[in-house]
Amino acid sequence: MVFAFVFALGFAVALTLIVRASGLRVRREQRQPWPLVLPAVFAALAVGAWWFVTRGSTSEERLVNFVVLPSPSEVFGSFPRLHSEQGLVRSAWVSFMRVNLGVALGVLVAVPLGVYMATFPAIAAFFKPLSIVSAYLPTVVFVPLTVAWWGATEAQKVGFLALACFVALLPLVVKAIADVPETFLDVAVTKGASQWQLVRHVLFPVAFADIWDHLRGVYGVGWGWIIMAEVIAAEAGLGFLLNVSDKRNKAAFFAVILVILLIAFACDQIWRLAGRFLFPYRRRS
Repeated sequence: MVFAFVFALGFAVALTLIVRASGLRVRREQRQPWPLVLPAVFAALAVGAWWFVTRGSTSEERLVNFVVLPSPSEVFGSFPRLHSEQGLVRSAWVSFMRVNLGVALGVLVAVPLGVYMATFPAIAAFFKPLSIVSAYLPTVVFVPLTVAWWGATEAQKVGFLALACFVALLPLVVKAIADVPETFLDVAVTKGASQWQLVRHVLFPVAFADIWDHLRGVYGVGWGWIIMAEVIAAEAGLGFLLNVSDKRNKAAFFAVILVILLIAFACDQIWRLAGRFLFPYRRRS
């Protein structure tokens, strides 16, 4: 524990010294190709450090034991076996569908409810107990709850993801709608807009860009929740492969983690590109 505190403090001090010595400007955008070079440098350093601490053919030769962290070659070498013997592609597809179905169900409830709670005080007052409970209830609690409701079925896994998504997204949607300036409503009212038109044509369109960002974030977190969703009696899925690999092959365990990260990153980029297409004015501003 002492070492952890010393490391954290040393990291903060070192980072501060680097920032002060490098002459970086506050919120100054970097010119090309630095936005591409700097992440690549970080990735190269991370992989290099990974290789350094796991080099050697025996545990005695390594700085970090194989059980704790396999080498890059061992992790990447486990992919063919994962594919041929444990159905990696099929499991990835199963998890992908579960995440999409669960997030979609959560969004269908959280978005309209959040919009109406932030718009109509009576709706907010009625659902206030729900928002309070969901704000303080840990996500992991939904695992035994959904098992009790639906058993160890496919509905349990999708239902867990839907509940987790709903709890995370609801307060974000409420805040996005509440942050819409009153000026927009005042102008619309002077033009004769009805109450429904204020919601449909003012509040939601103005807040939609922020809601989209929240949807993107919750979807990405959903790929972390998939492990908890598939921990109970799963016969397929990346969470299932993680459980099996943790007991049989540590290299395969880290390989599955890489697959989850790659899929989540690819989906996040799709969300980002869709946002750039839907909200081009953000780029111009």
